[in-house]
Amino acid sequence: MTARTSWYNLWKPSLQRSTELLKYQTQRWIPLQTCSCFFTELEKRRRVEDAYKSAMNELKKKSHYGGPDYEEGPNSLINEDEFFDAVEAALDRQDKIEEQSQSEKVRIPRLTPVPPGDAYSTIGTHRFANKPHSHSSSLSSVELVSASDDIHRFSTQVEEMVQNHMTYSLQDVGGDANWQLVIEEGEMKVYRREVEENGIVLDPLKATHAVKGVTGHEVCHYFWDTAVRLDWETTIENFNVVETLSDNAVIVYQTHKRVWPASQRDVLYLSAIRKILATNENDPDTWLVCNFSVDHDNALPTNRCVRAKINVAMICQTLVSPPEGDKEISRDNILCKITYVANVNPGGWAPASVLRAVAKREYPKFLKRFTSYVQDKTAGKPILF
Repeated sequence: MTARTSWYNLWKPSLQRSTELLKYQTQRWIPLQTCSCFFTELEKRRRVEDAYKSAMNELKKKSHYGGPDYEEGPNSLINEDEFFDAVEAALDRQDKIEEQSQSEKVRIPRLTPVPPGDAYSTIGTHRFANKPHSHSSSLSSVELVSASDDIHRFSTQVEEMVQNHMTYSLQDVGGDANWQLVIEEGEMKVYRREVEENGIVLDPLKATHAVKGVTGHEVCHYFWDTAVRLDWETTIENFNVVETLSDNAVIVYQTHKRVWPASQRDVLYLSAIRKILATNENDPDTWLVCNFSVDHDNALPTNRCVRAKINVAMICQTLVSPPEGDKEISRDNILCKITYVANVNPGGWAPASVLRAVAKREYPKFLKRFTSYVQDKTAGKPILF
């Protein structure tokens, strides 16, 4: 036996064991790797299936919410919280669109011709120029309005509305327990009295405000004149004058933008502007616009919209702070006290909580937007008392 043979025989068993152990470990590792890959694939597949199920559920939900069962109606499947969230989201989108629209108007200002000065009141005398009236004309053409100038087939109803507003709408409700102060921002206060009839919210609303630099005549003109309605009213989809009753009274039909899931609303109303002379020389004269629902053969209700009923008034009085010395009255010396009252029957089946939340949100926004519009339109122009 040589030395090499002797050495090989000595180490042969050890080499065999090492080789077998290496084969065993290799064979054992391959199945472990396979198992690991298998479980990874299972996890990926499970995630894909979960994502698919989630996407399908969202698609089903959207298709349901687009259907009649998930809109305003007597058998709606959408609950109040979902209804409110959807309405609030829709109003937020409308606000963003309006902000973009206003920013574009600022970038591209629209030139508005200034009415001739002789059509305005002489500062300090509070008398009106006697000009022929055209309904679509500018602010300067509005004449002194009295009951004798405004004769038409609805004259009696207009007089009743005007007297009721002058008697009741100007009463202070601050200490009345039936009225709730829901908003107070600076000079503006908004009150609400909760009223429901057959499940429909009929809450009367009353807002008071004080705006510097404008008169009651100016505020009421811009509120009444349909020629400028779309300049400040952002909730209207379209409108038209159904009938002109007189120079100071028209019947208007308008549809409001739909706020899903609520049904679209339309309204048909008579709008009249009136000046009420003060009975006491120490009291200011009052300008008033009253809008109240009427019927008309040329604007009958349709299935496309829910016909809302309204009784709204914008009541304004001008207070003048005498300037020092012999200076003329400027816009810095005038203040307009505004009382806005709204009685609205929205009809339909919108939840009461949603209607009240929307009213609380939208009425103050409307009043601020509108009065700011009047201030902008009258800035730098002669004062119309």
